[in-house]
Amino acid sequence: MNYILISRGDIYSNKVKEDLISRLNLLGFKNVEDDIKKANKDINLDYVFSIGGDGTFLRSVQSFYEYNPLFITINTGNFGYLCEYKKEDYLKSLTDLKKRDINYKLVSLLKCEVNKYLDNNNYKIDEYYAVNEFRIHSSNGSTLKFDISIDDTFFETLKGDGCLIASSIGSSGIAKSLKGALIDNEIELLEFIENAPISNNGYTSLSSPFVLSKEKIFVFSNFSSSSFNIYYDSEAIEIKDFNKNDFIKIYLSNKKIRLLHNKEKNYIERTSYMFIR
Repeated sequence: MNYILISRGDIYSNKVKEDLISRLNLLGFKNVEDDIKKANKDINLDYVFSIGGDGTFLRSVQSFYEYNPLFITINTGNFGYLCEYKKEDYLKSLTDLKKRDINYKLVSLLKCEVNKYLDNNNYKIDEYYAVNEFRIHSSNGSTLKFDISIDDTFFETLKGDGCLIASSIGSSGIAKSLKGALIDNEIELLEFIENAPISNNGYTSLSSPFVLSKEKIFVFSNFSSSSFNIYYDSEAIEIKDFNKNDFIKIYLSNKKIRLLHNKEKNYIERTSYMFIR
């Protein structure tokens, strides 16, 4: 079995990494970090150990989801809401891995398609995937205006700093900071949140988080500026030369990642501990 370990880089995380490498090698697992660094896309990558916090996990997904590995998430920091194993019981992850029936959960990835018009109804499409959210945001601090459609039905024209589309897992991240609902991770859905929308006598918008079924498809078009940014998980896209024929599509994709599940993790207890106590 091939594996790679991604550490946040602090002393404790690196210590856990070295301990896991020793134990995994004794179990007959193969560290393929050098092969991955050579950009060898043909190699089989069975396991990705993320050692750090939520940010480390998100970066691990962005780097390796195309290999379709099983992700093992170990929290060595203070938060780590998305991590299945605490730093005190990280060796339990090895115990769970050695079981005959590995218990894992599937997490659907959000997909963003940036459609740039070429000619004759042909488009150049750049595709991106995210665990938590995609966030469309003004790049220079000025008001960004654009149209929003949901399932081919016009919804609203938004004027503000931008908006965010989050998954249920992403509801605990930036979506919560924007006053969105905290949603049970076991429910698959989309959450739409406006970011600092303008509200006056001449213009108003939804001005409320909007939770929709997982099948909904968002389309963003008619941008007032040709330049803006799209942020997702730990990444950013700088959009330039966007014209009236271009559009962005965001939806919950069929692509899924596998996450080793810790049966002893109590979701409600962890939520209370992270956000209330």
